[in-house]
Amino acid sequence: MSFSTKNHLISILIYSLIFVSETLFGQKGQDSLFKYSYLELDDLIHSSPKHSLQNAIYLNYYYQKANRENNNKEMALYYKNYVFYQKQENRIPFIDSAFFYAHKSNDKAFIGDTYLTKGLVYYNIKDYKQALDNYLIANDYICKTDDAYKKHQIKYLIGIIKNYLGYYEEAEKLFLECVAYFGQDQTNYNMQREYVKSLEGLARSVLKSNRIEESNKILQTALTSVQKANFSELDEHYIIFKQGINDYLLNNYDEAIRKIQEKLPYLYENEDFAWATRGNFYIGKAYWDQNEKEKAIVYFESVDEVFENKGYTHPDFRENYELLIGYYESQNDKDNQLKYIKQLVRADSVYNQNYKYLTGQIYKEYKTKDLLSTQRELEESLLIQKNKVILIWVFTGLLSIGSVVAYLFQQKRTKRKAQELISEIEEIKQAKVIALESVKIASKPLQIDEETIQRLLKNLATFEKQQKFRELNITLDSLAKKIKTNTTYLSFVINIYKNKNFSDYIN
Repeated sequence: MSFSTKNHLISILIYSLIFVSETLFGQKGQDSLFKYSYLELDDLIHSSPKHSLQNAIYLNYYYQKANRENNNKEMALYYKNYVFYQKQENRIPFIDSAFFYAHKSNDKAFIGDTYLTKGLVYYNIKDYKQALDNYLIANDYICKTDDAYKKHQIKYLIGIIKNYLGYYEEAEKLFLECVAYFGQDQTNYNMQREYVKSLEGLARSVLKSNRIEESNKILQTALTSVQKANFSELDEHYIIFKQGINDYLLNNYDEAIRKIQEKLPYLYENEDFAWATRGNFYIGKAYWDQNEKEKAIVYFESVDEVFENKGYTHPDFRENYELLIGYYESQNDKDNQLKYIKQLVRADSVYNQNYKYLTGQIYKEYKTKDLLSTQRELEESLLIQKNKVILIWVFTGLLSIGSVVAYLFQQKRTKRKAQELISEIEEIKQAKVIALESVKIASKPLQIDEETIQRLLKNLATFEKQQKFRELNITLDSLAKKIKTNTTYLSFVINIYKNKNFSDYIN
């Protein structure tokens, strides 16, 4: 029985038991729960194990109470606060149900908070574009209120997205604002939690700017705060895990492997496959740099397994495939070399879709067209190896047939030789005429006045500054129309003043 089938059966069983419990206990059972306030029901929900029968009953009664009282805000809170109690595939329609009631409340802060939660749902499934879009909508609502806490919470979440998209300097500024705000109150639990999270986000931005020692100091500040505030051990595990990644970057390979391996089980327990995958990548890198390549390959292949099974990858993992391809090439293992070339081509398409702002900054040791070329060569090579005997027989047969055909046509060749020589002489003459005409044409320079040239160069400078070359499907004709000239003039200016043809100029 599959995992999803089991989950489905468990859900049916839970709701069947809820129905049975309501039937058995009747109005008395309902009254025993409906007498609780929403806050008390919320405490009962959070204190009972997720997906348990007890938890499902509390959730059901919360919904029934809000529905019976026609309480729009509590109905919206039900869908917003308990979305992560749902199965992943049901979460987006579940949170969407909150908006009907949230908009009825006319509470801008509450509507903004609902969009914030929807952004978190998308962030949880690594759809960063949708997450960012919802954070920005949330910001539109919350910026019209006096809720400074929520405003800085949105800044933190946008900073996280900017980190993933590669805008590290912009993210760093947002995190610095959040650290300053949330760090004001050392006694408030929620403020301290956001303070620690902001420090961790800041540490990553700083790390990506190659300030590793500074990143380590920030993580140590976060760790001290977690221990002082007596947060859960999971917070401590994550910070030490991230320190392990920094240890790798400082060439402390043994310490990096120890810290990351020690904390990986807690990440898996928390179902955080994204950070766990990052951990496996850096353990592999640590072994690779110590020339323990066989150990490293195991971890690199586990990174690929996550991509294969969950569809998750990140531009940081591109090197993972380059190392796998290089390793199997050195082992003359063409099957695995081809396998990981195909995976890298797939991963590149994901990077282009999900990280289009970052893609231009990725160092690509294997360009996509070269990968595809190598892929074809390997496929042909493997085909030859696997069909060697058949090919030998086919080649021998073709050779025999070729010999017979060659003999039959031998006489005809002699007769045609004189005619072919005459034709060649005529072609040479014709080629000389064409070449002379080409020289004449080429010798006539294109006449463009200086004012036109300066105007075109100014327009091209604006085109470059605004990074319009990133737009898809730019052609010489479309660019010429945009800057109000013709293709001949535009091509001439790019060739002469940019010293490139149009294709190279755009690339």
